[in-house]
Amino acid sequence: MKTKFLTITAAVALISLSVVLLTSCGGSNSLADRSSRELFDMGMEQYSKKKYFKAIDLFQAVIYNYPGVELIDTAQYYLGLSYFGNKDFPLAAVEFNRLALNYPSSDFFDDAVFLRGVSYYESTPDHYGLDQSDLYQAIQHLSDFIIDFPESDRIEDAEAILAKAKGKLARKYYEGGTVYSRIGGYKAAKIYFQKVIDDYTDSEYAPLATYYSAEMDFKSKNYAEARDGFEKFLLVFKDHELADKGAKKLIESAFLAGETAFESGDYPEARKYLEQFKTDFPDDKRVKKVNEYLDEIPTDHADTVEVSNAGS
Repeated sequence: MKTKFLTITAAVALISLSVVLLTSCGGSNSLADRSSRELFDMGMEQYSKKKYFKAIDLFQAVIYNYPGVELIDTAQYYLGLSYFGNKDFPLAAVEFNRLALNYPSSDFFDDAVFLRGVSYYESTPDHYGLDQSDLYQAIQHLSDFIIDFPESDRIEDAEAILAKAKGKLARKYYEGGTVYSRIGGYKAAKIYFQKVIDDYTDSEYAPLATYYSAEMDFKSKNYAEARDGFEKFLLVFKDHELADKGAKKLIESAFLAGETAFESGDYPEARKYLEQFKTDFPDDKRVKKVNEYLDEIPTDHADTVEVSNAGS
């Protein structure tokens, strides 16, 4: 599992404390005697050797001691890359964000916006059940990047990472739904499944959430809603591995919607659902029972409705 070194907030605090004070380094070989270009070149040399800690010190020396030089944005960019290369993703996010905010005209601006989103993504733990707060930031920044830089050669990478980020959150909500389902909290489970359906439609968990959302209605004996849910599932995900099971559940829900309405004395609803069942599933074995229910429903059920209203 990726190590989350620091939260983004803690990273900001750490950066604030890490200003490089070069004047304390005495001697002719002191970094304080180096120009901004020399420090930058030394940083690039260390970066190319993947000696990221040394590169970080040198790029920080440029940024904090020569804030007005022309190459300041380049040093800022490679400072972010050094943290990223060292897998200090929260700190990388801070530095890329700093470049995006402070140097919007930089040649590295679009890359910084992209890498800011990637850094937030990499800052999150692999397991969906752990804190995924930075994932919302990743999704927001990557979505903005795709909108703002449609011609970038990083678009495909941004879309791929964005899909992974959304998939991780989709699983978080889906698994939350399954937990409530197992303990009989069908209403709460349905809320979690609906979140996946509404916000993460393109994720691999959308078909599962759609199916089990209908299943929650079925278990709650909301058969009419379950029927609609299974019908939607089959319409959108007809080739899914749960399609056969969903088709059986659809028929059962349709029948139970009519039967339940009949047994409760709601004859208008019963007639509607039972007639619809005969139309949609004329070859089902339960059509015989449907016809029996329909025969028992009074032809004029107005008195039934009036009696019901009078007693309420």
